[in-house]
Amino acid sequence: MKKIYLIIPLILFGCNVSNIDYPVTKKQALSYEAHGETIEDPYLYMEQCQDKEVIEWSDQQNAFTNKYLMNSKFGEIFKEISEAYSSEYFSMSYFDEESNYFYYNSGSNQHNQYIRKSDNEVILNPDSWSDDQTLNLANVSLSPDERFLAYSISDGGVDWRTIIIKDLQTKKDLTTQVDEVKFSSITWDQDSKGFYFNKYPKPAEQNRLCEQSLNAAIYYFDLETEEETLFYGEINPEENYSLSFVGENNIPLIRVINGSEEENHYVIRINNSWELATPKNVASFDYQSDDEEGLFFITTYQAPNSRLVKILFSGEIVEIVAETEYALKSVSILEDFIVTNSVNKDMNSLIKFYSLDGEELSYSIPPEISGTLSSFSMYKDKLRFSASDFIQPQRYIDLDLETKEFLIFWEDKVSNFDPSSYTKTFTYYESKDGTKVPLTYFHKKDLEINNNTPVFLYGYGGYNISIRPTFSRKYVGWLELGGVVAIANIRGGGELGKSWHNAGRLIKKQNVFDDFLYASKYLESKGIGNRKSTAISGRSNGGLLVGTTLVQNPNYFGATLPAVGVLDMLRFTEFTEGWGWRGDYGSPLLNDLDFDFNIGISPYHQLKKGECYSPTLVTTARRDDRVVPSHSYKFVARAQEYQGCDNPVMLLDTLRAGHGSGGGAAMPKWKRIELFSSEHAFALMHISS
Repeated sequence: MKKIYLIIPLILFGCNVSNIDYPVTKKQALSYEAHGETIEDPYLYMEQCQDKEVIEWSDQQNAFTNKYLMNSKFGEIFKEISEAYSSEYFSMSYFDEESNYFYYNSGSNQHNQYIRKSDNEVILNPDSWSDDQTLNLANVSLSPDERFLAYSISDGGVDWRTIIIKDLQTKKDLTTQVDEVKFSSITWDQDSKGFYFNKYPKPAEQNRLCEQSLNAAIYYFDLETEEETLFYGEINPEENYSLSFVGENNIPLIRVINGSEEENHYVIRINNSWELATPKNVASFDYQSDDEEGLFFITTYQAPNSRLVKILFSGEIVEIVAETEYALKSVSILEDFIVTNSVNKDMNSLIKFYSLDGEELSYSIPPEISGTLSSFSMYKDKLRFSASDFIQPQRYIDLDLETKEFLIFWEDKVSNFDPSSYTKTFTYYESKDGTKVPLTYFHKKDLEINNNTPVFLYGYGGYNISIRPTFSRKYVGWLELGGVVAIANIRGGGELGKSWHNAGRLIKKQNVFDDFLYASKYLESKGIGNRKSTAISGRSNGGLLVGTTLVQNPNYFGATLPAVGVLDMLRFTEFTEGWGWRGDYGSPLLNDLDFDFNIGISPYHQLKKGECYSPTLVTTARRDDRVVPSHSYKFVARAQEYQGCDNPVMLLDTLRAGHGSGGGAAMPKWKRIELFSSEHAFALMHISS
């Protein structure tokens, strides 16, 4: 469908009916056509995400917000969260005698350091790469002969990466770098002469953070010639790839995905010809391991809750571990047995053990070890793994499967958080249509909970992503100041299998917003705070969740915190990876049915002039090239214009940051602390008044 833009050179200035003196926001008489309708969009110009005028407007909004927060509890929360981020960290590889490299953070480092164990030399120290620590380490890959280290860097949090190659003998980086890398691992050839990576066409610099991401391909970088050559791709502009090598002969196996859609397939190179290794785009397949007979995959093929299969090289699919009532999330295929990791009814990990032929074994995890378990391996006849939950920071554990005795050989000791002082409650509540939805809430044991207790309610609800019990430092300030944190596992996620995801996407997306609202209703009915003492929070797809819940329930909550959210549900397809989100949102500019349900849930389009909306702090990132910041800019501009009362609507646009906030290439520690402190301080200003 051809989109026609109507641009009339008439400039207006938005004015709200509240008494808050917001920065002036320009309006233009802009619109576009979609399915025979004219969509008025006076803030369409804000989609020019690197435009100087738009950036100046954002800077004014930032200054306005930061001045507003000067009278908040920002300082108290900042102190608590900073302390929570000050604990020492070792990656599990530090404790593995066979591994010579590990990640380490003294507690004062902004990023984890990459260290060689044999001589304790710091090989990579991202803190030293820039004055503000916003050149971030994304991933590393050691060559099989351990001569070279390829590592990728994100500049200010963007999804784009640059790969740098370090010669570990000379301790110097090669002069040639690999650019235009995105959504890519680094896979070395077994001869250590080069590596493979995902590359995209180079965009015009002014469009780098906004242009649609299409035409990915796998390239090979030759260390000797320092040249890049095409290995696979340039077939389908919407495909993306990841490469593995399987078997003793290192046969190339490529995962082929289309956007965010779960249905995918694998191709394998046999006799210099690419052949299908799995059924094509009818289910999700996730390669796990291989043997002389075939390839192991976790798959939803004929199993909505997933199962483990082996696809023989003859093409036959052999079931190894059957589907159960619990959604299977990962497996670890060890030398003598298989460990399966599913989501239990209480959202904790449900661990089962099977022989390599699929016969269930009698081993089990002691009940006192719960939460989200991961990173299973065998080490000196013990099962080694990591464990964490909402009120228990990460622990590394060695378990004797025969005696059930276990040793915690390392744990994250957060100085201002004592797990024994906290309690958590898991339950199911009833949503609008009667569906039972999982909910966990946690707080200090001695907290006297009443209907004025501050509640921080978080949700996501999309893309088959499961929100599992893990410890998050960002909540420490809220908890220490006497609040409750609640996590709702709403539909659209993957906690209860593919059917749970399907029940919260496309035309059923409204279920997600209903589930979230009814989580708050449930807590209020139990005397755990009330709607006005509740702040709702979500990021990315969760930002959409919060934005839509806000506009569908005006002035209902004490505060709302939509972060890096998809807030314009008509035009998200026009930028970076947005076209690929059709599995959950459809393609509203191309399909009239998708248009109809999306405009009905779009926060930007459902704002009403003169309506009183809850106090809102919208957060985004200036260099977010996944959910571009124009979503947040446009929403704030219109919400400030339409706001019908004195509840503030504010923007906080983090500079030199991208879509993520948790770690890795997302943000340096100090930026994360400032962001979380600002969100929580804003919320407490309004739910405490």
